[in-house]
This record gives sequence, C-alpha cells and structure tokens, in this order.
Amino acid sequence: WWFRHKARETSMEPMENEASQSSGLALKETLVDEAESPFDCVAHEEVRARVEEELRKVPEPYRSTVILRDLEEMSYEEIAEVLEISLGTVKSRLTRGREALRRRLSGYIREVGPELGLLSPDESEEGRIARAGDGLEVAS
Repeated sequence: WWFRHKARETSMEPMENEASQSSGLALKETLVDEAESPFDCVAHEEVRARVEEELRKVPEPYRSTVILRDLEEMSYEEIAEVLEISLGTVKSRLTRGREALRRRLSGYIREVGPELGLLSPDESEEGRIARAGDGLEVAS
C-alpha cells in the first residue's frame, strides 16, 4: 500500500504544480483589470479631441509637418521627400509648428493639467508639457 501511495503521489506532483501555476495565472488574469478606467478613457479622449481641434488651427505648412512627424510617425527624411523640401526646412517647420501648438494648448493644460497629471509649460523641464493621446507630442 505505501509503495503504491508514494508512486501515485510522486507521479501527481508535477501535474498538481502545473495545474496550480496555470490556475494561479488564470485567476490573476481574471481578477486584474489592466484596461483604462472609465475616467482615464474619457480624459484621454477629451485631450485627444482638444489637441486635434487646436492642431487644425496651426497654420500651414507647419500643421502638415507636425502631422506627418508626430501622428504619421514619418522620419525627417521621408517628410522632406513627400513635401519636396530640405531636411533643414522640415526641422524648422516642425519646431515652429510644435511651438504654435504648445501656445494654443498652454491655457487648456493649465486648466485641466493638474487633474490629468499634465504639466503646464511653466512647470515642465526643458519645455516638455505632456504627451497627449495617440502619440502626438505636444511640445518639443
């Protein structure tokens, strides 16, 4: 009897360990909600909409350069080729476009920034105020 019991116990241990580990993982995956909270979801959507609204008001050719770089994630070289301009012109338009967008958004960031964990231009290091949804860099 003892020999059969030990043989069975020994043969069951790996399965029990695997089962407990996988059920532990499944339990953790079931209990942990890694999705955004409803507040965060609404806040990000609001910020994204405001950034888009203000970006539409940035004058051309700066707006298209910011869109190609920060939303479309094109390289400087690709932007230069698409817009048929020099690399230096891409960089200067991007700097001016981001600055125009930053000026347009600074009041909004001061207003809602503390609630959303965003810094105003005065509080930020080296001119960075935040990243606001969909990878758009609000400031350079």
